[in-house]
Amino acid sequence: MKRYVYINDNDLSQDLYCDNRVSNRKYTIWNFLPKNLWEQFSRFMNQYFLLIACLQLWSLITPVNPASTWGPLIFIFSVSATKEAWDDYNRYQSDKKANEKEVWVVKQGIKQHVQAQDICVGNIVWLRENDEVPCDLVLLGTSDPQGVCYIETAALDGETDLKTRGVIECPNPDKDIRRFDANLRLFPPFIDNDLCPLTINNTLLQSCYLRNTEWACGVAVYTGKSIILICLDLNVFFLKVFDTI
Repeated sequence: MKRYVYINDNDLSQDLYCDNRVSNRKYTIWNFLPKNLWEQFSRFMNQYFLLIACLQLWSLITPVNPASTWGPLIFIFSVSATKEAWDDYNRYQSDKKANEKEVWVVKQGIKQHVQAQDICVGNIVWLRENDEVPCDLVLLGTSDPQGVCYIETAALDGETDLKTRGVIECPNPDKDIRRFDANLRLFPPFIDNDLCPLTINNTLLQSCYLRNTEWACGVAVYTGKSIILICLDLNVFFLKVFDTI
């Protein structure tokens, strides 16, 4: 399956793909209690202690006060649920901060501020040095005359006319962040071959940081849940804009 990314054309891309909203929450207000209880009682030891506690409610087979078992059991479950709720709240706060972060987007040749969650596939994103990449981008241009762009990828494995229209033909997102086989078709063509091949060396993946480069711009190809993101340990590598542009 392939996807077609229409560069700088919201009307064609906005309805086809998801926005850039990120959500790593495990629970909601409505499903927290049943989901958390289900997860806790899915453990064999918890099932065992629950069975023992239920048997102690039957006074004919046990002389022990049920409170001696139910009290510690409820306490342990409450502590575990409280910890899960706190961790999920921290994930919510982290998602909220990432979604509401202000980024530059170029629309019709004009730079404007938008929240990261409002980036759509096909938008041209403008980055400055030390900015975090808000979504997976195909690199279009940088401030370097040779088109070199340095990025820091500690969280991963691993000059163009901003008004130019084009279509990027790329595969659906997968977990292989070392491979990206796509094509960029420009309209109107201003080179002999209007089809420019793209590889992983022409991409900026989300959570990278722009380093030693005054600015860079790229077109969003994967946003939100479609982002190719696997947290691995790398240092710094560089990308180069394809020579045909």
